Amino acid sequence: MIRTLIAVSLLVAAPALAEDELAAKGKPAPAFRLPVYNSKAVGATVVGLDKYLGADAPDKEAKVVLLSFMASFCAPCKKEMPVLQALHEKYAAQGLRVMMVSIDTEPAGQKIIDELIATNKVTFPVLKDRFNLVARRWLGTQSPLPSLFMVRSDGTVLSVHRGYSDESGALLDTEVKEALKIK
Repeated sequence: MIRTLIAVSLLVAAPALAEDELAAKGKPAPAFRLPVYNSKAVGATVVGLDKYLGADAPDKEAKVVLLSFMASFCAPCKKEMPVLQALHEKYAAQGLRVMMVSIDTEPAGQKIIDELIATNKVTFPVLKDRFNLVARRWLGTQSPLPSLFMVRSDGTVLSVHRGYSDESGALLDTEVKEALKIK
């Protein structure tokens, strides 16, 4: 009987524990490595947060990472992509790194991602999370797209934004400048 109660308690507590482990403001960013859609533009076939974050990161100039989760079927994600490219171009020299993670599982959606990358001339890594393993670790099972995380170079999440609006670009620009200590 006691074993049954313990087992049931663990099953009930497991979802709550999993939610507590999701990426959130002030918490460590979950590490990952994923294949890259635009590997020719990026110069790598696999990219992860470890490229930019932590003491052993190869990119010693990285100070802040903007990480956005998106999908081909998400209209706000399509609006966010050129905004992120503009931020990447504007602040890369000051230490901003941008990454997008596509949760598309089907070839048709992946083809659309390739087209969006070409249309928006994206030069930051757009990653393939075909099985949504990384997305589940960052977003859980239900979260609006796009979901954007700003991560410090020490690997902690500085801010989280859910969804996208016309004001998001200006807000992100301000937050990026603050995070990079640009006046």
